[in-house]
Amino acid sequence: MKAMRYLLPLLFAALIGWSSCEKTSPAEALITVTDSTGKRIPGAVVVLRQDSVVNPTTGAQAVINESKLSDAAGQALFTFKLEAVLNVEVDKGTLSARDYIRLEQSKQVTKTIIIR
Repeated sequence: MKAMRYLLPLLFAALIGWSSCEKTSPAEALITVTDSTGKRIPGAVVVLRQDSVVNPTTGAQAVINESKLSDAAGQALFTFKLEAVLNVEVDKGTLSARDYIRLEQSKQVTKTIIIR
């Protein structure tokens, strides 16, 4: 009985310590660009940006502006260290679209953007 009294708190402490050591991986955004018929569009310029967030404590402005071309499958993959809500801008010739995406830590979030 005495052993159980000491074993249970030790087990609980070990469980808390083990779960707090979990490593997080980056937040990913997979953008798929299609036209109105659903055909995937390669070579589109995909821009993810966040330029209006200001830290209320330090006054520092977060400026994120990443761009890539969609690949042969009409996709562009972005990786960020932290979660964020980003504006998505896609352009290909005279076609364009605007939307947003919410990134989640350690997850790949997918978004299909239809350019018109």
